[in-house]
Amino acid sequence: MLKSVECITFTGVKLASFVIMMAAFVSGCATTSVQQTHEKIEITDNYSVDSEVREEFERAVALLKEERFDEAIMLLRAVTGKVKRFTGPYINLAIAYIKIDELKKAEENLVKALKLNKSHPAANNELALVYRKTGRFAEARKIYEELLNNYPGFLPAKKNLGVLCDLYLRDLNCALEQYERYLEVLPEDEKVKIWVADLKNRM
Repeated sequence: MLKSVECITFTGVKLASFVIMMAAFVSGCATTSVQQTHEKIEITDNYSVDSEVREEFERAVALLKEERFDEAIMLLRAVTGKVKRFTGPYINLAIAYIKIDELKKAEENLVKALKLNKSHPAANNELALVYRKTGRFAEARKIYEELLNNYPGFLPAKKNLGVLCDLYLRDLNCALEQYERYLEVLPEDEKVKIWVADLKNRM
């Protein structure tokens, strides 16, 4: 018997560690809403799940935070075998695979998540990362651009698109545009400021 959970909201996610931490906290979804403040992203998903499965999922998240990726993978595989309609376990499983450089398996799980919710920001962000890591730069760019069309204030995608354009596509105008848009919201990010200065010296 499923235990109803009206709304799960994860907050307090630092933008600087978004790619690992935020996606690690994403829960299964039918619909997804994203709210972003100056320093944090909040993703809210609605779902119903058995309490035992929820506990397994939360344990897997804890293992991811502890960088115990092999253990997290085993637990998340068990969770995805029990609940196939939620994006969260697939996204987290993909993140764990990315961390151990199993990119094909990561992609397979992200594709499964996107079949459930094709516009999910975390799943798209991670898939673009996989594409970048496997040399599919044009495909990665397309994903980032579509993601930003759906979520124009989604800073991790702006930053990641900037990196892609800067280091891999050599499209310096694109890179500068994305970095500057990112800094409009997070002007205190010193690393990105350095990237912008370096980029301008190369233009």
